Amino acid sequence: MRHTEAAVVGAGQAGLATSYWLAERGIDQVLLERDRPGTSWLDRWDSFCLVTPNWTLDLPGFPYDGDDPDGFLLRDAIADYVKRYRDFLNAPVQESTEVRQLSRTGSGWTLQTSRGPWSARSVVVATGAFPFPSIPPCGRDIGSGLLQLHSQSYRRPSDLPDGGVLVVGSGQSGAQIVDDLMIAGRQVWFSIGRSGHVPRRYRGRDTTVWLSEIGFMDMVVTEEMRQRPSMMVSGRDGGKDLNLRAFGREGVHLVGRVVGADGSKLVLAGNVADILDGADAVAMQVKGQVDRFISEHDIDAPTPEIEAIDWVPEASPPRLDLRAEGITTVIWATGYRHDYSWIDAAVFDERGYPRQHRGVTAEPGLYFIGLHGMHTTGSGLFSGVGGDARYVVEHLAGTLS
Repeated sequence: MRHTEAAVVGAGQAGLATSYWLAERGIDQVLLERDRPGTSWLDRWDSFCLVTPNWTLDLPGFPYDGDDPDGFLLRDAIADYVKRYRDFLNAPVQESTEVRQLSRTGSGWTLQTSRGPWSARSVVVATGAFPFPSIPPCGRDIGSGLLQLHSQSYRRPSDLPDGGVLVVGSGQSGAQIVDDLMIAGRQVWFSIGRSGHVPRRYRGRDTTVWLSEIGFMDMVVTEEMRQRPSMMVSGRDGGKDLNLRAFGREGVHLVGRVVGADGSKLVLAGNVADILDGADAVAMQVKGQVDRFISEHDIDAPTPEIEAIDWVPEASPPRLDLRAEGITTVIWATGYRHDYSWIDAAVFDERGYPRQHRGVTAEPGLYFIGLHGMHTTGSGLFSGVGGDARYVVEHLAGTLS
């Protein structure tokens, strides 16, 4: 059995950031990666790109070094950035090594992997914020003859059969896929849930710049904040807005949340108007924060110049007959789930989410990194994971001394 002081499970950006700080401390380490660094970014559609500007690519010791800091990196270039970071670190990554079980042994941990066992004093789990696609149970009740796929498996409109497309879920992925389908001229239905939108640019700057200066990215995440809707925006074509009312105005059929299915007939929540009002409220809140920041700091910024979209939906339909409408494809942009069944430790809540504070669990020597909203609103970003990793490694190093 091979031994190391610190084993990091996963060699994406979170695992590699952890490796950086472990090396700074001179701590013996290994990164166990089931594939290769950066490949998880390739599990996205062809037109996928960052929704935050390139200057937010700021992993420890390796800031963005390109010539377009205000642009938005495309999918393959994101994967390449992670790979180059691994090479920059010369990180001790064991590729094609899947960790199948983690359990405590004495004062340390044993990791059973596809390439033999490892023992470690400490383990940092960095398996990603979005590891396993999640499709609601009602997907099983939709009749055969229709293509169903999760957003993780979607690549391009031309792969889909002729006919209409229903996209379920109005987070970032769902909205961007709807935009991709619209550009290709497809007939689209959009099943929307609680979501918000923000302007790509506001008062002369990218909204990300304003949010960063306000300190939004450093705000500690509360449970109330976890319940807030996500904010839609796009980096495509140099960056643009994504707005549900604009989608409706441009011909997308907006319907409520899918709550049940019987063959080709779906049962829908009749709440489209309320969702649109809620999305507008998120945008108004963000713009209000920026306006106050500009006023309080006497910043010379242009006055707001944002088009008001007053499109109003017709009555929200209670049902949708996929076959009658000519819909041949359902894309589930319904998020991801965790599966930590391979970890033998009592550190998970009733949802299976790790109980941790800034990545530190109650089990000595067991840590997590890279979770969405793990500590701050920026924890899931390239610019935020480095600080989280540093905190974890500082705690880990303290247990070894």
